[in-house]
Amino acid sequence: MLIGYSMPAVNLVALAAGSAWLTSDNGAALFDGKPARASRLQRSSGNPTINVTLASAIVVRVIALLGLNLPEGVTVTVAGTSGVTRRLADGTVACWIVMPVSAATASISVVITTAQAVVQIGELVIMPAVEVAHESDWSVNLVDPSQSERSLASQLATNPRQPYRQLTASFTPDGLAAARGGGLANGMDWERLRFALTMDKRCAVIPRWRTTAGDVDAVELSRTAIYGVARVADIQHLQGDFYGSSIVAMEVPALT
Repeated sequence: MLIGYSMPAVNLVALAAGSAWLTSDNGAALFDGKPARASRLQRSSGNPTINVTLASAIVVRVIALLGLNLPEGVTVTVAGTSGVTRRLADGTVACWIVMPVSAATASISVVITTAQAVVQIGELVIMPAVEVAHESDWSVNLVDPSQSERSLASQLATNPRQPYRQLTASFTPDGLAAARGGGLANGMDWERLRFALTMDKRCAVIPRWRTTAGDVDAVELSRTAIYGVARVADIQHLQGDFYGSSIVAMEVPALT
């Protein structure tokens, strides 16, 4: 399982020549944690390119563009690594990319290969990430918070609310280094990850993103990735130097 966390603040977001913002937020809505609220840009020439300067350098591992108005199959490229847009189960279009491990950077350029005149983007996710081994019996529930009441004639009156996905997974029992010894990527461990996800900080939880051969499985990556908030449960001592825990991730959907 790949877990993206702690996206730094954005110091600057700008478009390369050939594109201009159509929304008054000038791209700020790309990073507000609300993929249902979008920024729009007007393309006049070339491929739209979004240049982002983060407040601090990170080892970028997860890139996602959510809530797109693009068709499927559009290529998105970041630092030589590409992905394509895909239509998700809820009908929205997104592009998820897992970057190879590289040096930390605060400057990211996202290139969208399209001739479409107006491009809408609900959220641009740029995060470091950590791999956490998990048990095979993870599950994804579709939560529908709509409220319905029946009349005396049993007719339904429903107050519709947007459904969202909720993932539940157990971490594979692991040793002290993974639990609280900084033994994961970027010096992370379960305890540090738990604090990094507090206060509803946005994260990305991806239970399946590689093939059995270790290559990126772009289809499973797009269909299983959840952008939202998450909670790491109690870290339980099992025996000796082995510990266990679990995670629940709740999606923030791109639909209104």
